[in-house]
Amino acid sequence: MALVDYSDSDSDGSNHPDSSLPLAKKRRVSGSDSKLPPLPPAFRDLYSSTVRTSTQDDPSLHGGRKRVTPHVAGNWPAHVYLEWNPEEGDYKLLCLALQDVQHALENGLENVHSLLQNDLGVQLPLHVSLSRPLSLKTEQKDKFLDRLKAVTAETAVREFDLSPANLIWHPNEDGTRWFLVLKLERTEGRELPRLLQACNRLAKDFGQPMLYEQDQTTSSKALEAEQTTKDAEAFHVSIAWSLHPPTSKTVEKGIGLQQAVSADLRKRIGKIRIDFSEVKVRIGQDVSSIALPKRRITGLTGTWTQSI
Repeated sequence: MALVDYSDSDSDGSNHPDSSLPLAKKRRVSGSDSKLPPLPPAFRDLYSSTVRTSTQDDPSLHGGRKRVTPHVAGNWPAHVYLEWNPEEGDYKLLCLALQDVQHALENGLENVHSLLQNDLGVQLPLHVSLSRPLSLKTEQKDKFLDRLKAVTAETAVREFDLSPANLIWHPNEDGTRWFLVLKLERTEGRELPRLLQACNRLAKDFGQPMLYEQDQTTSSKALEAEQTTKDAEAFHVSIAWSLHPPTSKTVEKGIGLQQAVSADLRKRIGKIRIDFSEVKVRIGQDVSSIALPKRRITGLTGTWTQSI
């Protein structure tokens, strides 16, 4: 027995009240109609973590990478960041730049690993870090999230956008890995430094390491100004990584990023606009989003808040 009883298209339609109307034509599905809508960000967050395949840190499972902050049983790894999902055109530009860099380097395809996509070729989200890898105790999880919401609101940072300022190689703080990164421009509103300072204060309150900051026993306006400048210049988006300094074998040949990536491609990448509308925090496998207030737009008739 069929689940749904359809009438025969050749049968007499006199039994139908609207038999005088012409039969509906089947809708043809064009290429644009068949394209599925993008997944909502909340859905991505549910499946943004990989399943742990070992209860111990095993570099062999992660391409030789070692944790900067060792995992402690019973503690929850945490990270505060801004997420960026490049649009199709921007994503293609980044892929082209990475391909040029890999081809210019000796053994580049084997040593330089993409962060733009996974092993199956699926595009991955990129991010700007607002904290170092953190390690929270179970009783700290909810309190940390609540405090993060509060300090984010206190910054009064609204939705903002910026562009890449440069493409460089950047080592991590321990010098154990090198990253191909997009250095980000400094904005007039100083949104990134304001968010970082709030997250660093929060990390310090929870006894966690701070990002881009050195321990100072004394504080002065000069030191604070120097640190603010350093922070503003440190923000970046990583698009690839390597266990070895990728420039070491190419300096002798005079091959750098300017030679590997054409001026035209670097110029096009510099015109990318990166939009940030929320702060994200991962605690264990859970991702929470903290929406930033809508940006204000100034026009001839005054200032108003943008709505979607």
